[in-house]
Amino acid sequence: MVNAFQFIIVIVLIAIIFLFVKVKYLKHKISWIIILFLVLLFYVGFLASTSGTKIDFSTFEGSQTAIKLYFAWMGQSFHNMRTLTGEAIKLDWGTNTTQIKERIIPKK
Repeated sequence: MVNAFQFIIVIVLIAIIFLFVKVKYLKHKISWIIILFLVLLFYVGFLASTSGTKIDFSTFEGSQTAIKLYFAWMGQSFHNMRTLTGEAIKLDWGTNTTQIKERIIPKK
């Protein structure tokens, strides 16, 4: 006859195996979602960088021009992010918090 301790051990082992499979499945699912998001991001970026230009994608030169335009657009985007981050760091964030604290906590 199976006692309660053995029954609990079997249930715990089944639960651990179930959780391991679910976590592994979830990890793969999240990986696929991230990959899909990155592919869509690159695709939308490619469309944004080549829109408004009359590039002939049926020729090798046209495709090469589109790829060069995309990488130039992407490089400019990284440059803009670097500039934006640099300007945000230069801001004086301390005075804003001091003024907010003075409004919230009045001096006695």
